[in-house]
Amino acid sequence: MKKLLIMLALASPAAAQQSFADYAARCAAQIAEIPPINCGDGVLIPITVNGQTPAEYTRDMTCDRPGLLPNGEGSDGQCVPGSRVLDLSTETMQITAMCRQKNIRSPIDALVFNEVDVVAHNPATGATCWFQAEAPEGASINGALVPSPNAPGAADFWNPVEDVLKADCGGCHDNDPIMYSPFIGQVWDHIATDPLGLYFQVAPEMGFARWPTMALRPRDNACLGCHRIGIQETCGQLLDKATGRTIPEGADAWASTFPGNTSMPPFHAQSLAAWNTFFQRSVDVLQSCCEDPQQPMCNLSPILGAPE
Repeated sequence: MKKLLIMLALASPAAAQQSFADYAARCAAQIAEIPPINCGDGVLIPITVNGQTPAEYTRDMTCDRPGLLPNGEGSDGQCVPGSRVLDLSTETMQITAMCRQKNIRSPIDALVFNEVDVVAHNPATGATCWFQAEAPEGASINGALVPSPNAPGAADFWNPVEDVLKADCGGCHDNDPIMYSPFIGQVWDHIATDPLGLYFQVAPEMGFARWPTMALRPRDNACLGCHRIGIQETCGQLLDKATGRTIPEGADAWASTFPGNTSMPPFHAQSLAAWNTFFQRSVDVLQSCCEDPQQPMCNLSPILGAPE
């Protein structure tokens, strides 16, 4: 009954705006106030074919490192150029903005986008927040003028809290706030990360508790030296895609065969025989744990944080 009342309350525009303002204020208090964003200050994420920038981009083309997050209906596929990542971090806070391009535009560095996403994280406590803005169908976002979530009237630009929950950001980012993929890995040195740090969702009573921060920790596993393995999206698809068991949509010939289809560990520069020797047993254990996390060897346990 309590959940139903909350959902009904959020249904009104005024309540949704207040809910967003409350969430943004909670995030500012526990992490930091996010500044206004100019996507043009971010770094372009390359889209290459056989290691080279193609002469032209076409709808539903294939590429070396397609985006793993589906661009969805109405997009031009998983190999769309023009997305940018912007690091807004300080010495104490980690804030990353992703200006996402889903349609081929001319020029490719035009500062209009389909979506803007922000992940804000406090590495000292683990507090993490999510903000998302999506352009209506047929429209676009001016990436040079993205307001702070804490600015007056910001709720008119950013998605309501309930829409962020529906997007399931924390369900995908189930092991830490910033997740590696071959696509985003091309600009990894422009992103602040905290792969083994504290991690929890701000404002669990607003619905963010639906994103459990649980991880698999089998002993002596070679894959766990650099990051955790969550039990939702990591087990759902990312483990298979990172180890060549499944091929992502939009992958070209290079990305469909070893080593292009095996992104973990990043830039491993090993032969298939060597990779199998070092990592295959660890992957097999993790896949077994993903199928049945309750096995004693899996050591399923919470990712620690320091909630408010």
